[in-house]
Amino acid sequence: MRSKAPGAYRLIRTWSGLPAPELDDLVGVLRAEFVAPLRHVAPAGLGLVGLPRWHGKRFAWAGPAELTGVNLIRSTHVGGGFEERLAMRAVLGRGLADGRPAVVITYAADAPRPWRWVRDEVRVGGDGTLVGMSYVDRPLLRRGGLPFLLRGD
Repeated sequence: MRSKAPGAYRLIRTWSGLPAPELDDLVGVLRAEFVAPLRHVAPAGLGLVGLPRWHGKRFAWAGPAELTGVNLIRSTHVGGGFEERLAMRAVLGRGLADGRPAVVITYAADAPRPWRWVRDEVRVGGDGTLVGMSYVDRPLLRRGGLPFLLRGD
């Protein structure tokens, strides 16, 4: 059954009007969902940069105003489950493209390329779904975000 999720173009157009979530809204396992037209190309692209079979993200409190997290990929081992990849941190901050409040997710400065330059931002969509926007924080690439959705498992 096809998801009724909004498409990438709509999410990009409405991004600046979405509110920031509370950090607590990200604690736990969040299942990722790609949006059209990226639904078919994004999984292959992520596979090429170290996140094949990306499932989503898991966050836990690291302090009063910071979360630590990992990306989760579906295991290929018998019995399934998830493997953890690419540690990250999340804090309340300002959006790269518009300066508005968002939860900002960053990777370590020594993370593999391109992840050391990737910055995910999260806001809340109209239906309460967490809307993510991935940016590459490099000159000429900062304005073009790629949207995705995060939903609690």
